[in-house]
Amino acid sequence: MAWITETILRRYGIAGSIVGETELHGGNVNRTYCVTVRDGVLRTRYLVQKLNPEAVRKPRQMLRNMVVVTDHLIRKGIRTAKLYPVGVSGERFLELRCPVGGTVRTEYWRVEEYLDSAELTAEEPGVLLAMARAFGRFDAALADLPAGRLLGADKGFHDTYGWFRKLWTAAAEDPCGRTAEVRDELRDLKALECEAEEISLRYASGEYPVRVTHNDTKFNNVLFTENVPPYGAIVIDFDTVMEGMVAYDFADSVRSTAKIVGGTAEEPEVRLDTEKFRVIAEGYLTETAKILNPPEIEAMAPCTLAVTAELSARYLTDYLRGDRYFKIANPRQNLQKARLNLAFAKDIRAGMESLKNIIREEAARLK
Repeated sequence: MAWITETILRRYGIAGSIVGETELHGGNVNRTYCVTVRDGVLRTRYLVQKLNPEAVRKPRQMLRNMVVVTDHLIRKGIRTAKLYPVGVSGERFLELRCPVGGTVRTEYWRVEEYLDSAELTAEEPGVLLAMARAFGRFDAALADLPAGRLLGADKGFHDTYGWFRKLWTAAAEDPCGRTAEVRDELRDLKALECEAEEISLRYASGEYPVRVTHNDTKFNNVLFTENVPPYGAIVIDFDTVMEGMVAYDFADSVRSTAKIVGGTAEEPEVRLDTEKFRVIAEGYLTETAKILNPPEIEAMAPCTLAVTAELSARYLTDYLRGDRYFKIANPRQNLQKARLNLAFAKDIRAGMESLKNIIREEAARLK
């Protein structure tokens, strides 16, 4: 891999010799590397990423959106990873054409500033609060980004209704002969479908404002630059930034951090940690309560169900289609993740009224 990253860095005009290269495994989709370059006595680390063409169907569009969002945040004084320009062109992503057999394949790469981070976990309430505030600050900062600046907004990333349609299509087509194996999961997702889809259908009909949203607000997409409060939380990974519904950003941060997992990989037992849910609600609303309207706030708890059921559907769809989207470490990983998120969605649904009350209490306190 070193010869490839050296080619990339040279195209970016970065001088020096590569003295270290490590693949980073935090993401589920793209290939990402930390590359250390020595130029004289100076050592600099860069984040180098190759996009997964199976997952990113419009890479130029996605990368241009990243540039718009990064520049907007930096102008507002919000720290984020700098995108390096490609040589004298000034473009901040690279199209690399590679001969493969008798054809030419186009690869898309980007190089970012590598940010050092403290090793913290979501088990510490203060860290969880800092994460939630960072995502809220991100959404609030982009609230005044002029309409139309981002390309390809369409319905937004979290089109729960659309993801369920893809699941039923994959189950009907059964390209890998796996549908019979997942009859129970399909039945249980069908039982959740109407409730999970409601918010996305109401958003598509115009009931909620269109905002710029992150759409992948998991714990790993925040870097903590300090070991002590306020932890210096920085939001990263803008691959999925587009116009959408803001409550999904809150909901996905809950999904990624507020679950208590037991059982086995094949038969998981998952429940929601309501204390963590409250901390995340407090942090997110601290930054956003003044910009969100009442329907958006009311949608925060139902979106937690929607995003969790949606991800279960996405993992199951990928399993049925032969594991083409998400990176997997074992042949059953997508199925196992689908089951875990399905179990979590069931628990969220059972406690929905309590979650709505928590949101109302926190919103009233922070307004």
